[in-house]
Amino acid sequence: MTGQEILDIFHIYTDDTSELSSVEELLLLNRIYKKVCRNRPWEFLKTEKTGTLSASVPYVALPTDFLQFSENNQSTENTTGANSAIADRVVFVGTARTPYKIVNFADRNQYVNKDGYAYADLANSRLVFTLQPASALSYAYDYIKIPTDLTTATSPVFPICNEMIAFGMATDSYIIQIFDKARSYAPENNAKYEECMADLAFYNSNLRND
Repeated sequence: MTGQEILDIFHIYTDDTSELSSVEELLLLNRIYKKVCRNRPWEFLKTEKTGTLSASVPYVALPTDFLQFSENNQSTENTTGANSAIADRVVFVGTARTPYKIVNFADRNQYVNKDGYAYADLANSRLVFTLQPASALSYAYDYIKIPTDLTTATSPVFPICNEMIAFGMATDSYIIQIFDKARSYAPENNAKYEECMADLAFYNSNLRND
């Protein structure tokens, strides 16, 4: 479903009473789209970042679409239980894929000059290693990406329940415009939004082998 098709559904559920301009409608569409994508660490937003470490500075740039790290160091087998001693978010370094534990930014001073650790410096968009790498080894980690804005010709990253964006728009635009008729329809549109969210969450759960 394209952005235009989502807007068409939005117009149907607002009875063409929206006073938003086409630019404002697209801005609202993307606000709801990003809201859905921030709801949880969706499988369809997970991606891998690879690169080469620097031998001169202890950091590399984070991806421009970086939102947060994703778990990447657990076993899928049902016989393997959770082990608190194993970090579930790591950076794999070198051809041996040695796991470097990702620590909290607030805890970084506890790991100064210690090998095997890294943290995200979001203010400077950097992945920082607590010990300067001795050589330019390869690295890889998984993260949740921020999707690019939708246009009238592009489609959401999730393949189902695209219409939920229109329902979310209908509820949100009514808050902005406060039409009397809109007040009566807002609960129904919000209920449809939540129903679609539940369907999308079920779809997402079936992408995992937990």
